[in-house]
Amino acid sequence: MRELPLCDAAKAFVAAARVCRIATVSADGEPHVIPVCPVFDNEATVYVDIGPSSATARAVAHDDRVAVIFDVYDDDWSKLRKVILKCRAERVTGEEQEAAWKRIRATYPQHRDIGWKPRLTLALRAYAWLADGIERKR
Repeated sequence: MRELPLCDAAKAFVAAARVCRIATVSADGEPHVIPVCPVFDNEATVYVDIGPSSATARAVAHDDRVAVIFDVYDDDWSKLRKVILKCRAERVTGEEQEAAWKRIRATYPQHRDIGWKPRLTLALRAYAWLADGIERKR
């Protein structure tokens, strides 16, 4: 894994993603992974919103380290692409949460239809990354 900063191609790939998966480990060592709808600040922070009593929330309260994967599968394996981020998860409130939710609402307008409101908004602050296939032509 490389230390930050992310290359421009990795940033563009992450920014375009509409789903990613975040992996955590619980206090008793049990792994857990969930799909989430991310928004990216175009530098090194991915924002997600999760249930405050979810397994992910409990795991992050125990250990703030998370792995995040953005990937695209294709039966033509020469087109496989991924970016994996190692992050520290931090609960955000106030102005940072409002800014994250402004991005979330702009990226996912369907949130209006289901009345999704902020719950536990996390800033996943990347400190290392790995990318494969993102500079290939689609």
